Amino acid sequence: MTLTVKRPETRVSFCLDGDLKAAHEAADAEYTAARARSVVDARLNDPTKDLAQKVIDLEDQMKAASVTFLIRGLPRGDWSGLKAAHAPRPENTTDKAYGFNVEALMVEALPKSIVSVENHSGEALPFDPAKEWDALADDMTDSQYEDFVLAVLRVNAGRNDVPFSLSAFRMIQDSEQK
Repeated sequence: MTLTVKRPETRVSFCLDGDLKAAHEAADAEYTAARARSVVDARLNDPTKDLAQKVIDLEDQMKAASVTFLIRGLPRGDWSGLKAAHAPRPENTTDKAYGFNVEALMVEALPKSIVSVENHSGEALPFDPAKEWDALADDMTDSQYEDFVLAVLRVNAGRNDVPFSLSAFRMIQDSEQK
């Protein structure tokens, strides 16, 4: 019997329109405040349904403006080679914790880890990580870039235990007992 290894994968959702996030936060705050007021005095004209719809509409716009990157773990030899080529920087606590220069390693590892990109409908988008990743990454904030860094670390240096969902297990158990 020949065993075949499928390296771990994870997905990173990335909204291309950052303005929508701020609009969503403002709409959600307005909705939350309106809900609090409506609980205090039910006689007030209750705009919460319209405000809730505004929040939902913005979420839909964010989904439409988002793409999903499929990130796959690198073969062990490739990952080990990258770690060896990027020794930790002196006095950098993050590098010391991981045992390699995280920043320099990710410059190489990220484009090699991107398998595909899909739009919000799940349709494949043309994207060549070797040619297009650097320009895209340069336009990101540190927070956005960190989502990709964490994904690459998760598939290459994270735990690979078989996941267990306690809530799903309980749901199945409850339905079987009825």
